[in-house]
Amino acid sequence: MLGLTVLALVLSPWMQDPARDPEAVLQDIRAAGNDAPAKLFEELGKQKTAQALDALIEGLGAISKVDKLCKAYESFHHFGGVNGVEEDAIDYLMGRATSSQEKIALHATLRLGELWPAAKGSLVELALEHATADGRSIAMMWLVEKGMPLSAKQLNKLARSKDPLVRYEGLLARTAQEKDQAKRFKSILKMSRARDAIERLVAVEALRTQALPERFALLFAALGDADPRVNRKALDCLEAIRLPASLETMIHRLPDADVGETVRIADALRRLTGLSLGANAKAWQRWWEKEGATLVIPSAGADGGGDSGGADGHQSSASFYGLPIFAQHLVFAVDTSDSMKQPAGSDRYSTRIDIAKGELRKAIEAFPKSSTFDIVNFGKSAWSWKEELVSATSKTKKQALAHVDDLQLSWGTEVYIALREAFCDPRADTILLLTDGDPQLSLLQDRDAMRRLVVQWNRTRHTTIDCITIGTNRAWLRKLAEATGGRYRRIE
Repeated sequence: MLGLTVLALVLSPWMQDPARDPEAVLQDIRAAGNDAPAKLFEELGKQKTAQALDALIEGLGAISKVDKLCKAYESFHHFGGVNGVEEDAIDYLMGRATSSQEKIALHATLRLGELWPAAKGSLVELALEHATADGRSIAMMWLVEKGMPLSAKQLNKLARSKDPLVRYEGLLARTAQEKDQAKRFKSILKMSRARDAIERLVAVEALRTQALPERFALLFAALGDADPRVNRKALDCLEAIRLPASLETMIHRLPDADVGETVRIADALRRLTGLSLGANAKAWQRWWEKEGATLVIPSAGADGGGDSGGADGHQSSASFYGLPIFAQHLVFAVDTSDSMKQPAGSDRYSTRIDIAKGELRKAIEAFPKSSTFDIVNFGKSAWSWKEELVSATSKTKKQALAHVDDLQLSWGTEVYIALREAFCDPRADTILLLTDGDPQLSLLQDRDAMRRLVVQWNRTRHTTIDCITIGTNRAWLRKLAEATGGRYRRIE
């Protein structure tokens, strides 16, 4: 008897408790209702059986709180790769992904991607037919992250979509998969001259890797395109190509660029060359003629150093929490959640919202007339002041200052809709996000998924997102700023 006891003690670390009967777990979920912890759904998911999936789906019927349901959907990923069960899990999530309740539909679409590759066809279907632009964007996010391994028929359908983001990805992938180089080059050249801005965006993105004879002439033309999205993508592609011809193309554009564009070009030139000549077009031209063509550009990821920021009349007169504002078309996204009434750091007489309003006023008052701007504030939801960028005239500045004074706090931190609102006007070259918390009661609360989705939106925008957090670091916002070429700052 003693020997058996000792043996049991030795083996106990490797022994696992047997899985509970799914019906027993289901009874616990029913008994707890909306208070059922997520671990009960996880317990069913980890069993990876048809009986466990049936119990999981039935258990979801006992939950009426949307946030609880969305959290429980995370358990479905356990059924990935399980023959005879994975298909049923996908069918259920597809039904939820087309729900009239937007939050449920978005989270179900998000979870479908975790059942890749079996869910690939379902994601294509949602990208084409989802009732909301957000749902289509999430489906496309998964397809892009997985490398768009789709058939020619599927790509053709995406390329004909009325949704601009879906169409962009479909056209881009179809172009990249064209094996005949002559046909591929002809297609890129045709799209570069198209009236449709989405086609021109695809052409510019394709030039990132396709060395057409007209490559840099086309990119130079794209820098002067009437659509600001095309301008920004062309500059991004020129920097990514990292050839002397990239420098020459940027330098030749500088004299005709507007204020905001000159700063972006100067910053790209600084990163590529290590020189701090600011936005001085003549200085860059002299440098190019003397030694530019012989420069060995460092590999991607190696910042050339030097001070960032304009020069020769292009120094910023506006700032926000100490960050100079060089943007010409800017959207402020400002947290007006209830927590913003807390004291501002060690200042017991001012609240976070008091300081934020003061910073907004100073920035608005300093905007040059050539700038355009909008303000989005977010708490329990998100609201755009004008729903589009407006010129920084004396009249609009006065209206904006009155709007800032009237901002009210509410409970919740709807970061997702705030970012969605900030992306409404394609002219915006910069979004400046200020928050003191993570998403609360948000349409999408998964911070990593939110960051990835915003990056997906930005594939056709190349909008810089500067992030300022109050009181604590937010790793996901730091990553978002880095992914969009923005700045991150924590303040107390």
